[in-house]
Amino acid sequence: MINLNKIFTEAIEKKASDIHLVAGKKPMLRISRVLEEIEDQEVLKIEDMYEMYDFFIRGKIDKDEEYRRTRKLDFSYEFENSRFRGNISSSDDVPVATLRLITDTLPEFAELGVPDVVRRMIYQPQGLILVTGKTNSGKTTTLNALIDEVNKNENKKILSLEKPIEYKHKSKKSLIVQKEVGEGKDVLTYRDGVKNALREDCDILVIRRD
Repeated sequence: MINLNKIFTEAIEKKASDIHLVAGKKPMLRISRVLEEIEDQEVLKIEDMYEMYDFFIRGKIDKDEEYRRTRKLDFSYEFENSRFRGNISSSDDVPVATLRLITDTLPEFAELGVPDVVRRMIYQPQGLILVTGKTNSGKTTTLNALIDEVNKNENKKILSLEKPIEYKHKSKKSLIVQKEVGEGKDVLTYRDGVKNALREDCDILVIRRD
């Protein structure tokens, strides 16, 4: 029987970035970019993976239907004082899961190693900024550091459309409204969110999608 709470606790204690749950292997953590098995856990069986699936779906029919239709599901999950961004997909018709540990503590912009010209771009009166890159390259952290920079220094209304929400910002000098996109969430689609943003008097619109 899979003990997810114990896995979450170990991931937090070891400051792992990700948790990997795959049938036929012990639960694994990515720590400093290296995958490590959790030694005191049993090898995951197929029934463990379905138990994991039921744990995260929690009887939500719309989520179950989405997974059965698309064979993938993105979600967020809170455990004690920590948050995870989760993804369930399918391998050999068996659910597999990856969970990323999300911290609400953002690094200072200077710590990211991004050229200062990028930071200065956000103070332009208008324009479009694209933050792109491969998986695990720091896109989300960079984007949220930019939001935090504006939040601390500018009197703006910032509206974000995200799926799912990772960093939860608190309004400082700016007013921040974060909306999660998807069925049963704050807004059904990105298109709906962008269209409604025109009526929400926002100064900055942030669209984050993987």
